[in-house]
Amino acid sequence: MRYKVEMDISGYIQQSTRSSQTLADAIAEGLRQAILAGALADGEVLRQADLAARFQVSRVPIREALLKLEGDGLVETRPRRGTVVTSLNAEDFQEILEMRLALEPLALGFAIERLTQDDLAAAGAILDEAEASLRRAATGMDETKAEFETRWGDGNWGFHRALYAACGKTRLLDTIENLNLLFARHLRMRLNIVAPALLSPPAGSGIQNTNEWTDVLREHRQILEACKNKDTEAAQALLKQHITQHGDELVRRFGGAHKSMLGKSDSGEAGEQLHAHHGS
Repeated sequence: MRYKVEMDISGYIQQSTRSSQTLADAIAEGLRQAILAGALADGEVLRQADLAARFQVSRVPIREALLKLEGDGLVETRPRRGTVVTSLNAEDFQEILEMRLALEPLALGFAIERLTQDDLAAAGAILDEAEASLRRAATGMDETKAEFETRWGDGNWGFHRALYAACGKTRLLDTIENLNLLFARHLRMRLNIVAPALLSPPAGSGIQNTNEWTDVLREHRQILEACKNKDTEAAQALLKQHITQHGDELVRRFGGAHKSMLGKSDSGEAGEQLHAHHGS
């Protein structure tokens, strides 16, 4: 398992060196992508000496890279453990949602009058692909269902980024992107907890339940239509409703599941669930 994680990280580092300006930037970006993709699990220790040896560099760029990641909220320093991959609980999810609710409508308001046909077409193409993927998932193929669930986090941010980018406010966009990537990462790693059976039929029913994902994509389509009509008030209202409704439900599910798992901890069932979920 350790060998697999190292290979995953190495691949991310190699990809990031093509566009990064410094070695520290390349390492930070590679580790960032590995964390967001789940190659590095919650709570995993990132030892400077191990990383330096793995990538054949001094500890200086490793230290700089970890400081960048700590600023992004992806890692944290803990007493007697060192630097570890950050974990989020239900309260953290709630904080991210509150920040998204404040900042994303603001960005959309700045952007909507500046949106070009190319911007709108790009957002529409992401929805077209997601809707096609959902239809394939409805066939019941397990691989297709898993692919849709794990990829939608990236597709979701791609859609929103296409609409927000025109606002032209770099710091605002960077903050929103970080919030979305953090949320998507932890959602991806907990799909079997916070979004159970969204694409699975009720037991014994023989019916494929895609209603929740269908609602999500329909709401995105409504936001896009409001943007096409340059209706700022409607677009912002739809966006706020979308973030609030689905975000609160995810927080509720995650919080309820977390309490349930704590109750099972004495029997070891909670650890088994988490272990299985991380794909080990």
